[in-house]
Formats: sequence, C-alpha cells, structure tokens
Amino acid sequence: MFLTKIWERYFLRQMTLIFVLFLFGFYALYTLIDYSNHAGSFKHHHFSVMDIARFYGYEFITRMDVLVPFAILIAFIKTVSTCNANNELVALMASGIPLKKLMKPFIAFALLCTSLIYFNTEILQPYAVKNHNQLGESRAKKKQRKYKHAIIQQIALKDGSSIVFQRYETASQRFYDAYWIRNIDDIYRIKYLSPYTVKPLGEFVEHLQRNQDGNLLLTESFDDKIFDKMQFDKKTLLETVSTPSELSITALKEKLPKPGHAHSQKEAQILTLYYYKLAFPWLCLLSVLAPAPFCTRFSRNTPLFFIYAGCIFALVAFYIILDAAVILG
Repeated sequence: MFLTKIWERYFLRQMTLIFVLFLFGFYALYTLIDYSNHAGSFKHHHFSVMDIARFYGYEFITRMDVLVPFAILIAFIKTVSTCNANNELVALMASGIPLKKLMKPFIAFALLCTSLIYFNTEILQPYAVKNHNQLGESRAKKKQRKYKHAIIQQIALKDGSSIVFQRYETASQRFYDAYWIRNIDDIYRIKYLSPYTVKPLGEFVEHLQRNQDGNLLLTESFDDKIFDKMQFDKKTLLETVSTPSELSITALKEKLPKPGHAHSQKEAQILTLYYYKLAFPWLCLLSVLAPAPFCTRFSRNTPLFFIYAGCIFALVAFYIILDAAVILG
C-alpha cells in the first residue's frame, strides 16, 4: 500500500498544512493589497461583492501555475529542515530507512500538484481567463484609454474584403474603432462593431467613398447600421478574438503547425505556448528535487536563510527565463 506508514503520513500532513497555509495566506494578502488599491475602481463600475469574489477567484485559477510551485518549495524546505533540525531524519535513517525513501511522500505530493496544474490548465484556466478578462476590462477601461499606440489587427471576411480594428472588447463582444474595407473605393468607419448579433451591427458608422477626383469623402453617416452583406467566417473570427494564451493544451495541439512550418507570428506563438504549458507543471517536482540536497545535510548550523533565498531566487529566475522564451517565441 502507498503511504501507509506513520512517518509517511506525518510528512505528508506537515507538508500539506504548510502548503495550504502559504498558498491561501499569500493569495489572501495579495487580494487585500490589490483590493485596497482598486476599491475606487470597483465602486465606480458598480461591482457587487459577488463580482469581486468572482474576479479574484478567476485570478487565483489563472495564477495557480505560478503560486503552487512556490508553495511547494516553501512547504518542502520548512518541513524537511524542521525534521532535520529535530533529528527525525537521523532517527528514521538509523532504523534502516534510506534517505531516498524518506523523500517518497514529498515526491508523491509534488506529482499530485503537477497533475492538479495540468487539470487546471486543461479545464479550469481557459474558462477562468475568459471570465476574468471580461470582469477586468471594465475595471481597466481608464488605463486602456491612456494607450497612445495601439496594435492594429485585421480579419478577412468570406467575400474577400477585410476588417481592420484597434481592439476587441471581450466584455461587450464587439470590435472598437473598426474599418470595413470593401474595396479601395468603398470604406466604412465603425466605432463599435458587434459581430455576434444575428446580423453584424455597427454603432456610429461613417461611409467613405472615393469620388472622380480620387478623394475619399464622407457620403453618409448612421447612429446604428445593420450590415447584411458582412459575413464572418466563424473559425477565423474565433481565432482572431481569442489569444493562444487562453487556449487549453488540447486546443493548442489541434492548432499546431506542421514541423518546420511555423511561418507566421501566431503559429510560432501557438507552438511556443504548447510546449510551455506542457513543461511548466513539472516545476512542482523541481521544487522538491532541487532543494532536497541542501535541506537534508546534517550540520549543526544549517544556513536556512541562504537555502530559502537561493531556492526562491532560482525559481524566480527560472520563471523569468521561461516567460522570456514565450515572449521571444
């Protein structure tokens, strides 16, 4: 049977207790600080208590892949170093149990957390990211208006025309500051374009047409206009409005380009994120294996501060390297 001995259950219980205390205590502190900084924004946008709870609940799910390895690292160092200082490891080894076997409960706990992060990445995170973005957009509207340089995006329609837009607002499910370029002589400027209505609906629309002198002139304007001839391809629309970081591992795998055929920036991003999400959960196991040699040393003066500092610094550096790899593609 697995983990049936008293010492195995003792190690696992101590590890779990510290893990839970650190994970939820640290996130509760983060929530308190973040809420105190943005309480005015929540009040201004009429967020209810339930909306705030959902917002921070979704944020916790999106950050689990970062928080869990840190919590494992702290819990492992604390548990093993305390047992080592109390000579519990020495006593167990003197009874004939090898040190590698003593690490079995911790490795089992790390593997369980690895599976948890895979489950979170595959099932919970895509849903949480979508809903977190919807709640976060309304809170961050003021910040978005301060951006001077926006990235222009484009989506092709079924008839060969294209729509160029500044951004897609997830909360309201509409494009902001869009241009429907039917051809070089016929362009619609649309402040808000809703592609998911029965027929695409534009708000504050201006119709520009080229005259005989070659100048684009405003010929008509509308407060609201239904575009009967604007036909979106559902697959292309979904790929445009959803970023690869919102997708699960399975969804990313379905979109993987053929080996050596990642020609576009988005294909390279999908490939990078796929391997990133496959590798990242194994940091849980690394958080146990890396500090183990330092925590199990038998010494009168164990440098706990340097063990904590060194391991935390190494884990942060590893995070930075992985994030840099994702950004660089």
